[in-house]
Amino acid sequence: MNEQSPIKGRITVIGIGEDGYDGLAPNARQILENASVIFGGKRHITMLPESNSATRNTWITPFEANLAIIEDCLDQNPVVLASGDPMYFGVGNTLINYFGPEPVYAIPAPSSISLAASRLGWPLAECDVITLHGRDPENLRAHLRPHGKLIALSADGSTPALVAVMLCEAGFDQSRMSVCERLGGPEERITTQSVQTWQARATSMPDIKPIDPLNLIMIDLEAGPNAKPLPKGPGLPDDAFIHDGMITKSEIRAQTLSSLAPFENGVLWDLGAGCGSISIEWQRMGGRAIAIERDGERCALIGKNATRLGVPTLTVMQKSIEDALAFADRLPKPDTIFIGGGITIDGLLETCWDLLPSHGRLVANTVTLEGEEQLLRFYNKKGGSLTRLSVSRLVPRGGFKGWSNLAPVTHYLGVKA
Repeated sequence: MNEQSPIKGRITVIGIGEDGYDGLAPNARQILENASVIFGGKRHITMLPESNSATRNTWITPFEANLAIIEDCLDQNPVVLASGDPMYFGVGNTLINYFGPEPVYAIPAPSSISLAASRLGWPLAECDVITLHGRDPENLRAHLRPHGKLIALSADGSTPALVAVMLCEAGFDQSRMSVCERLGGPEERITTQSVQTWQARATSMPDIKPIDPLNLIMIDLEAGPNAKPLPKGPGLPDDAFIHDGMITKSEIRAQTLSSLAPFENGVLWDLGAGCGSISIEWQRMGGRAIAIERDGERCALIGKNATRLGVPTLTVMQKSIEDALAFADRLPKPDTIFIGGGITIDGLLETCWDLLPSHGRLVANTVTLEGEEQLLRFYNKKGGSLTRLSVSRLVPRGGFKGWSNLAPVTHYLGVKA
């Protein structure tokens, strides 16, 4: 939206469930009765009574094109119909990202997630909730754990089969899966089966009744004997990654991520990303990362690792650090920067420091004396902390065992005031 244009009017977003118009609260029905223009999906628009005289606009593709149309009729106080709770994985978030929070007013209905948890008796506070609608299904992999409850919003009727196959491949064939369709309406259906049954149904059994596109999946996770569930971090085992040796080792990575202090939606720039281990772990813990790596083969490894470890949306830039920083103003502003390579580039530490906001973190590792000299110089200039990290691993020594020392790492952490 043009930020210089004053906002005139209000967008009311009304959540509507499978019980349709009759299930709306009186204030929501009154707003719809008085509306002059209404937007929504075809399914929602058809729920309106024939007596409603508003101009009805069905969503067009791509969805972003609708935002400009809504903007053009802001002075008419447009109404938007949405599924369930518009602010929970819904269109309300999209509208606020475009228009800002001031003109958007939401009236929620019970979400399908709340209805599903109520039907199965699952405490929502104990569940992971993700959406696979418009997202890569590989996102599911980041949420696999030995046991627990996971709720996934489906993209369409094929999603449950895809999820079942993925769970079996990951060794979670002992899990149970409930597919909830059209919750809250007369065609509500909940089917609970083992993941193995869902997989067989998807691959070999004729389905008497296809799964409705409006469904969500409740997964009671249970790792089987062949599963290898990974923690969200920090410090995934080195063999969780495909790499060519350019990887921050697990023990060092755990300390590095602790210094980086990941947080939900925080933005990390990973300079000299190698196989992407730092970026991937950051994103598995809820942040957003940009992995910058100049080597094309390593960029390909980053992409493979990101998909395998459940963060397929990781941004990978095949550029030198200098080239990436040359158009830093076109990248999401960093909350944290990690320098894993290129630390001897002239002025790199200062440039990164200047890019950080207040409370932003700069973290750097080096194994060379030249890199250590740069960190000591910067430490004397800006403060922070310098640490020497040494790790020894047990290895075979003939018929015996002994310690093998990894290269010591000089580790810098600075937090901007």
